[in-house]
Amino acid sequence: MSTMSVYRSAFSSDALATQGLLAALNQGPLLVNYIGHGSEDRWNGIFDNEDAAGLLNGQRLSFFVNMTCLTGTFDDIYMDPLAEALLTAPNGGALAVWASSGLTEPGPQVVMNEELIRQLFNGQGLTIGQAIARAKAATTDPDVRRIWILLGDPATRLKQIQ
Repeated sequence: MSTMSVYRSAFSSDALATQGLLAALNQGPLLVNYIGHGSEDRWNGIFDNEDAAGLLNGQRLSFFVNMTCLTGTFDDIYMDPLAEALLTAPNGGALAVWASSGLTEPGPQVVMNEELIRQLFNGQGLTIGQAIARAKAATTDPDVRRIWILLGDPATRLKQIQ
């Protein structure tokens, strides 16, 4: 399976990083795995709800894994979370989003993130829900287990690429 990495530090400005990220997302990758700072409606300075609404990957929707805080928050009646913006993008976006509905420390997030990737691509053909359950079991941090939520169908299986 081929992978592509987009590192914010590789660009001379946030605007250029956003352009590079949008170009990659519009190709419709199977999985988008963001790790970094974030808030309800954005990944730290490089991607936000407006960018999500403009995605053009409608023929190949992606599973977005947000290893950041708050992008799945759903209790603010004045702001849509980034996770929702990804799911409702009119010409692309996400087939499902796994995101945090609160604040946690990054260390336990990494453990859970690595286990999710292992479970999704271990050849067993697990559903997203099964892989997430196993990933949550891999961390001992109860807050991380509680606040990560799946927006999408847990019975979805990702296409296995050889």
